[in-house]
Amino acid sequence: MNKFLVALSILSTTLISNTAVAAELSKHLYTTSDPVPIKRVSPRYPINAAKYRREGWAKLSFVIEKDGSVSNVLVTETSGSRDFANAAKSAVLKWQYKPAFENGEPIQQCVNTIQMEFSMKKGGETGVTRRFMSKYKKSLAALKNQDFKQVEQLLAEFSKFKKMHLSESNYLHLLGANYAKAISDKELELFHLNRIRFSTGKAFSGKEQLGTLNDILQLEISLNKIRSAVKTYKRIIKLEAAKPYLKKFENIMIQLDEYIRNDKYVTIKADIKNNGYWHANLIRNEFSLTNIEGSLHKLDVRCANKRHVYTVKENSTWKLPTSWKKCSIYIYGEDNTTFNLVEHPLKS
Repeated sequence: MNKFLVALSILSTTLISNTAVAAELSKHLYTTSDPVPIKRVSPRYPINAAKYRREGWAKLSFVIEKDGSVSNVLVTETSGSRDFANAAKSAVLKWQYKPAFENGEPIQQCVNTIQMEFSMKKGGETGVTRRFMSKYKKSLAALKNQDFKQVEQLLAEFSKFKKMHLSESNYLHLLGANYAKAISDKELELFHLNRIRFSTGKAFSGKEQLGTLNDILQLEISLNKIRSAVKTYKRIIKLEAAKPYLKKFENIMIQLDEYIRNDKYVTIKADIKNNGYWHANLIRNEFSLTNIEGSLHKLDVRCANKRHVYTVKENSTWKLPTSWKKCSIYIYGEDNTTFNLVEHPLKS
């Protein structure tokens, strides 16, 4: 049995097989759909990036106001280059939408995401330079010998590359994920796997994509990132290579639904690293922030039809109305502040 099937078998052990429970998932988990803009301005390719033929991407979260304008744009993930993030943000701020309506009145749409790709070649650049591959092979050898100090040094040297194609970025994040797995850092491993892009030419076969997404799913579940796990599941079931395993993945979703509905608290460890905030997608409507080490400033709650900003205090608890759907939270504070997000059991 190959590595993928072994991992999948472990995940599916002792799962509940009642398919009716799967339908209950929609009562607790809500997913976003891409908004349809009236006016969409394309981002300008950063001059310096174009000069060195650098490629990348940026994922944004934003609010659509009652008049259809865009505000409160946040960069939630990037390939690592700030210029791509800034270009994407500038473009989105110029977009215009037809606002959502509730009871005949226009309302804010507060859970909107978009990912922008910056590629020098249609479909993505598949080539890897000799310089990059030489350093990459040295990194693989160091990792195989468990020389983690050298791996860290080589990974740092990659950041100095002014020219980085999307395919090279994929190789780099695969390396980072393998390094993180070797040192048992699940958060770091997930960070790197989530930055791999499958759209770059033929860099990944269907089975390789399935294996990578399965690894992401396992990590998200183990780290209590349940909403993210559901999104990953929806990506998996679209793959042709996943068809033989659909029943097993469906059972995983059933297990997650049972997990959401149980009477236990769900705790996620958080760390504001170097961008001033940390964010998470909620699965329940009541939560607390505990064990704060450092300083937190404010809490921005963004739901599909509501948004509110709160002041953060130690061991504060928030209970959101059940009418607030698809809620995500953005917690602002000083860099390197750590804390716990604790989601309370669902009330009957």
